[in-house]
Amino acid sequence: LLMLQALAAALVIGALLRPAFATAQALSGQNIVVIDTSLTMRATDVAPSRFARAIADARAMVHRLGPHGRMTLIAMGADPVVLASSTGDSQPLLAALAHLQPTDGQANLQDALQLAVAAAGPRSQGTHLVVLSDGVTEPLPEPVTLPFPVTYERIGRSGDNSGVTSLSIVHGISGDQAVAHVQDFGRQPAHLTVLLQANGRLTDAQAVQLGPGRGQDVTFSVPPASSYVKVSILPGGALAADDSAYAVVTPSRAVRVLLVSAGDVFLQQALSLRADVKLTTETPAAYQLASTRAGASASADLVVFDGYVPPSLPAATPFLLVAPPPEAKLGFGPPVAPGPLLPAEANDPLLYDVDLSNVDVAATTDLARSQFGRVVITSSAGPVLMVRAPSSVNPPAAVLGVYLHDSDFVLRSAFPLLIDHLSEYLAPDAVPSGSQSPGQPVTLSPGPGVARAIVTTPHGHRYVLPWGGQGAPLVFAHTGTAGLYEVTLVTRQGVRQTTYLAVNPAADGISPLPSLEVAGTPAMALPSSYLYQEIWPLMALLALAVLLIEWGAYHRAR
Repeated sequence: LLMLQALAAALVIGALLRPAFATAQALSGQNIVVIDTSLTMRATDVAPSRFARAIADARAMVHRLGPHGRMTLIAMGADPVVLASSTGDSQPLLAALAHLQPTDGQANLQDALQLAVAAAGPRSQGTHLVVLSDGVTEPLPEPVTLPFPVTYERIGRSGDNSGVTSLSIVHGISGDQAVAHVQDFGRQPAHLTVLLQANGRLTDAQAVQLGPGRGQDVTFSVPPASSYVKVSILPGGALAADDSAYAVVTPSRAVRVLLVSAGDVFLQQALSLRADVKLTTETPAAYQLASTRAGASASADLVVFDGYVPPSLPAATPFLLVAPPPEAKLGFGPPVAPGPLLPAEANDPLLYDVDLSNVDVAATTDLARSQFGRVVITSSAGPVLMVRAPSSVNPPAAVLGVYLHDSDFVLRSAFPLLIDHLSEYLAPDAVPSGSQSPGQPVTLSPGPGVARAIVTTPHGHRYVLPWGGQGAPLVFAHTGTAGLYEVTLVTRQGVRQTTYLAVNPAADGISPLPSLEVAGTPAMALPSSYLYQEIWPLMALLALAVLLIEWGAYHRAR
């Protein structure tokens, strides 16, 4: 009994001393956590997925947040956003993580870093950035150095995957063909079955064997009257999102092009290469003499003037001037010898696959003094191709100064490609027929007479875009999900025309990167503070228990 009483006394004395032990688990300072929500984070090479692992790691960091620590969560997708920011309170952070979902777009690391710097504020001392990602992001223009420590926690361990990386429709005399590129990104051979579905029905299948890291084009004949096709592979890879791709087959509407020319066969052939173009020609004299010219121009989607500038250019219809004569109001001068043609900017979409090397041009309109628009093709004598973007008062327009019959430009593949790109820029389809990237806004050009456009997403959500003016474009921004979008154009008379929009993920591999091109101040551990855990309540409870035992032993002895 004496020993029990002594033990109880010792425990009481120890509890009165309020002993505690220190732990460094609590995060202090300012912690910025960037969570990759891009397409490749859907990969399942780590269970259950890379994204789920990133969420678990972020949640573990939130639980470590100390009473004076601050944490900011940033979702890194195509458009990075700040999810939540809190000091000491983990509930808003946990709620934001619970609602976060992966996307089908790419990770925009540059914008995410800009948000992190803004969140840190002018005084970044005590700030630490943690990036939870597989490192598969949009490339940075140049390496970045931040004024605070950066930790990259790589998520993912394998790049083994197979997918459909591209799908396009090729129009031919015997019919349309769907050409899909199937790629194996792994280190083992892949034995795949490639399936074709047209308008939702399975129509064909091919067996494909791919070597490690190899790809192959697979061609299918598209059944007549197909509006869209889907190509998919079996078995699927580690990234399910790129196991299939969509392509639109049927053009949404005919693009009406009016060519005002004395009879240029090369221009006629180049403009007719687009399957959706309905071309009509007219001489400059007939164009100038027509009394209702304004109305006739409005009935066309694009007017091309060859070697001729009308007294008044179309006010609402896009137009292209080719080899225009001198025109003081527009800054066009007499012909000059341009020399070699060069792109004004690298990677201009209008010059995609347009090879300007070895093109011999003897004469071009002097555009050196013109303020018509931005320069696309230049030369030693000045601009050769200029493009004007649409505005609230002017339609889109372009001027190509090359005198076609004084060059070999028309004999090269670069010419029809350039004219095709220009016509698509100036008079786009009502709905783009090519594949779009997830998360990128899409411009719909319904043309005159359309009252509204109704867009249905792959998940069944409907968006109504009201008509904005006579042929004014409509911008649809809700393209975050890859798949097939149904677009219904409704005229003012209630006539409906349905077409489709294909949004396909752009996955060129899922191999996690060992590092990012981001550096910070010298590496250090996450800022933490000692959290003292007091144990005196436990000692007081033990003292009470010992006293109860001593009391029971005493009465039992009596």
